[in-house]
Amino acid sequence: MREEQTSWDLDRASVISALHAARSGKGAVLLYEGTPQTGKTWVLDEVLRLASDAGFATTRLSVDEEPVADMAAGRDLTAVAIDDVHRASPVLARRLQAVVTAERPILWVLARESGVGCPAVERLCQAIRSRGSGSSKLVPWTEDETAGYLAHRLHASPDAALTRLADTADGNPALLEALVDGLSQEDFIEVKDGCARLVRSGLPDSVLSLVRERLMRLCREQLVRDAITELTGAALPAENRVSIAREPQETVIRATKAWYSGDLSRGLRLAQQAMAESRRLTDDGVTADVEFAAAVLFADAARFGQCDEVLAAVRERMSRTGRTEWERQWSAAKAHCLMKAGRLSDAVSVVKGRAVAVTELSSPELVVLALAALRDGDIAKSARHVHRCKLAGGHPAEYDWVALQLAEAQYGPEHVVSLVTETYGTDLRLRELLVHEPVAAPFLVRAALRCDDRATARWMCRLISDLVEGDFPVFRAAEVHARGLLQQNAELLSQARRLYPDSWSRAQAVEDVADIASDAAGAGHFPRVRMRMASTLQEALSLYSEAAAARDFARVRSRLRSVGVYDTYARFSGESGAVFGDLTDQQEHIVRLVADGLTNQQIADQTFVTSHTVNFHLRRIFRKIGVNSRVELAAMYKSWASSSLPRSG
Repeated sequence: MREEQTSWDLDRASVISALHAARSGKGAVLLYEGTPQTGKTWVLDEVLRLASDAGFATTRLSVDEEPVADMAAGRDLTAVAIDDVHRASPVLARRLQAVVTAERPILWVLARESGVGCPAVERLCQAIRSRGSGSSKLVPWTEDETAGYLAHRLHASPDAALTRLADTADGNPALLEALVDGLSQEDFIEVKDGCARLVRSGLPDSVLSLVRERLMRLCREQLVRDAITELTGAALPAENRVSIAREPQETVIRATKAWYSGDLSRGLRLAQQAMAESRRLTDDGVTADVEFAAAVLFADAARFGQCDEVLAAVRERMSRTGRTEWERQWSAAKAHCLMKAGRLSDAVSVVKGRAVAVTELSSPELVVLALAALRDGDIAKSARHVHRCKLAGGHPAEYDWVALQLAEAQYGPEHVVSLVTETYGTDLRLRELLVHEPVAAPFLVRAALRCDDRATARWMCRLISDLVEGDFPVFRAAEVHARGLLQQNAELLSQARRLYPDSWSRAQAVEDVADIASDAAGAGHFPRVRMRMASTLQEALSLYSEAAAARDFARVRSRLRSVGVYDTYARFSGESGAVFGDLTDQQEHIVRLVADGLTNQQIADQTFVTSHTVNFHLRRIFRKIGVNSRVELAAMYKSWASSSLPRSG
């Protein structure tokens, strides 16, 4: 099987050889890999056609999040084609590896986007290559193959102008097919005396619509994006070229799609372009939609100054024109910006300032409340907000970050790794998560290492490394942080601490430095290392206090006490709002957990103390509040909480 081939010049001899091997009962596998839009689906269709001609029963199976139920087991002389194998979940990839390497009278034909997929997909492809089965890389069509396709479709030789137009598709089979269909159906081509020539300038309306749709849908794929852009620019008359995708609404959509697919520099550039284009509009409603979308993207890019300027201008216009219908969008964008800047308490204040029922909040607002409750240690409330996000139709990437932290808090790192490999088991979805929240990368690396799963840790490092580009310090910080964890390198972790813009992320990096010192102390490097570890934990404690992260503060304080440090210089400074009587922060936290129905042991796990300590606090709380049972305490607290604002969520 040729190492490289195109979907036009398919190595049919290798297909016939594989069919013979399958017929003998040994089975065979053909694996086709290539960049997007190089004709992988075309190849699968052609191989199945050849298999059908050879007397094989043919079937196509789809790849989705659930394992495929029917792997063609028990059938004779079957050819099974599976497209987009890179999207397979780890469960399906492992199952595929077992069945495709078994000796059965089956020809397996798999297609995959090069370099994409979870570690299990990589292992599947490596197993196919090591078995000696057919593996080939699909590449774009050559100019000669493009000319051959034109001649085949038009039954005539293309002239120079038509050839130049087709060559701008850069060997993209799907784009060439759409182009030829449109040119033929709308009479842009004349065939005479065995020659096909262009008789009109520009592009057919059907092709322009398709170009615009594909640009929006596939902008993450550089090959397709460049081919479509070049094709459009080459084919349109000069006076019409500026009209394609120049409206600010379309530009900001392109910006958002580019950004969240990992093309950061282009996404930011398009967002700034959309803002410039929107200033020419007179429709305030359209302008506001563009501004809100751009503001969110500026916040994700850590351009907080630009985000504040945009939202301040919208707020001024709202006050001047009385456009109260923008309040929901403004609140969501402002809260998102404050949350990304590490000002979580301020973000909660913005959401609460709308004074509406929780059921009326948007998904971004609910994410803010979910994260705040999690930082407070109110796991049950955070989980409820995440559930409401899903009911509100929020995009999974918006709340995935909080959901993963909840999984770790409730069930430990093993559950986090299971979620990553089974539910988020493709590069695409994880890339979206890391673009929304880069600090998720070191979090996932840390969880994987605690489960001794270095393959998943390396996978996370590769994904965040792919996103590092240009002037985006938060992505650089997350990449350095993840790499520092994988290599157990305190110098890299300290570098990440300096790069992060917010206190909570800096505290995470500092705590990881302390973990390395703790491992050294465990190896016998006492007492100097122990003193350094305690000093580092003191810094983390101070940063968590600054971030108003009560749960993390309690965990680090517990760690300090475990090494004999009780007199910590940091005190928790998160705003506590109205408290329940004269309870301390820790006592109020315990009361909230009691009201949520947790047992003493579960409360101990959440607050990083022993169950005996929880029981001691409860006896003191009973005396202070004047109650005799947990049921009475929970009822009183719920009654008070319904009329009082809790700390941050």
